[in-house]
Amino acid sequence: MKDGIYLIEKNGNKVLFTGKNSEKKRNECRYVGLKLGSKAICVALHDASTDCVSLTTYEGHTDYDGYKGNYLDATADWDGAKNTGHLKLIGLNPKIHLKDGEYIPSVGELKFIHLFRKQINEALKAVGGEPITVGWYWTSTEYNSFVAWGLGLGDGGLYGWSVKAAFSVHVRAVSAF
Repeated sequence: MKDGIYLIEKNGNKVLFTGKNSEKKRNECRYVGLKLGSKAICVALHDASTDCVSLTTYEGHTDYDGYKGNYLDATADWDGAKNTGHLKLIGLNPKIHLKDGEYIPSVGELKFIHLFRKQINEALKAVGGEPITVGWYWTSTEYNSFVAWGLGLGDGGLYGWSVKAAFSVHVRAVSAF
């Protein structure tokens, strides 16, 4: 499969987005996919909550070994599915609606989406989805037991100061391509 933006249909078919083929795929599209080399991800058509929300209902525990407390480790994190599993264990905010197979992207995955936000948004608009805003989004990458990394999808700023049980920002679900 070549690199590009894809329309992922409800039946699993992957159709390369050309900008001209979206009208007939509008009702069939479930995700917008992005593939570049060995990296690929599916982006949900809408945010996982209608409002900005906190990520969890509980801070977490200090004995978890999956925290990424520095920038380099956080940006190298591409395991949003595993991270989301941990967030569910400690109390994922019930206002975040994830369908089967969906998860909250890690820092690496959300940075990948940020790099191609313009093209992804063109495809999202073409199939009736909600464009990704320039605002802040949660990642599933946790800085420590109290804080998770947030990514500003306007300027790509990454910050690990967001208290995951108190601070409210956007959440966009993804799934495996």
